[in-house]
Amino acid sequence: MIVCVQLARGPILWGFGLVVVAAGFLLARQRSLRLVRRARFLLAVLVTLFTFFTPGEALVSVLGQAGPTHEGLALAAGHGVRLLSVLFLVALLLETTDERTLVSGLMTLAAPLGAFGFPVERLALRLLLVMAYVERPPEGGWKALLDGQADLPSGPSMCIRRQPLAITDRLVMLALLALLVWGGAR
Repeated sequence: MIVCVQLARGPILWGFGLVVVAAGFLLARQRSLRLVRRARFLLAVLVTLFTFFTPGEALVSVLGQAGPTHEGLALAAGHGVRLLSVLFLVALLLETTDERTLVSGLMTLAAPLGAFGFPVERLALRLLLVMAYVERPPEGGWKALLDGQADLPSGPSMCIRRQPLAITDRLVMLALLALLVWGGAR
């Protein structure tokens, strides 16, 4: 879906963005707002750079070339919708998927890289450790981890089980691939 957001243009982008933001507010309000709050400076910089540094017709004629432009405002709005859509999609994913299932899915998708010597299992374990740290930081924060004084998660909570793709997963991936090919051919 994130790829579709990046490829969408015009009314399709705005409609998709509206649906994703509404779904994010309905199903994952807290997490969505937290992700937007964390990315607020990125969003502000994105809007500022596109609005003020895109050549075009001046929005405020008194400022001349130093002011915002109509074209820059349009680009900033489009890229802002893309960024917000991605943030809300990530919030929905994290809200509806537990850590182990998410890491299992990433392992399944990265499995072909294992043929080239990429350590898929080690990546998955590190990702689980990072997720455990983010959700439940140790006493003393990250410095306690460096000093070796923190208790690291261990035991059954760090078990990783790779699950094969379900038929619905394969169909959705095939449909998205067909959509990308169809969109690229136009």
